[in-house]
Amino acid sequence: MNAIASQLNDFGREVRRRRQALGITLEDLARASGLTPNYLGSIELGKRDPSLSTLEAIAKGLRVPVGELLGGTRELSPSSLEAAILYDGAPPEVRSAVTEILHAVTRKKR
Repeated sequence: MNAIASQLNDFGREVRRRRQALGITLEDLARASGLTPNYLGSIELGKRDPSLSTLEAIAKGLRVPVGELLGGTRELSPSSLEAAILYDGAPPEVRSAVTEILHAVTRKKR
């Protein structure tokens, strides 16, 4: 496998991992990104070389910045990844409340 094919496979696996962590189907991601489920499935399998506009659409559908989607993140459990994505998409007042709760719970465990 050449370097480009390897990168396409890695990217496809990252898209699938993030989609599954959110608990959404290919059809859900297709609606959110404006792409077709078949095309997204081909990307997840590493069979397509997506354009920049396609990368942006997928990132929008997964609610992550394009750079993060391309660079990946350290390996998180599915529940941790889901929590991080939901937190990032929450309004500031909700994020503040969640942070306060986490600080309070963490202090109690120490």
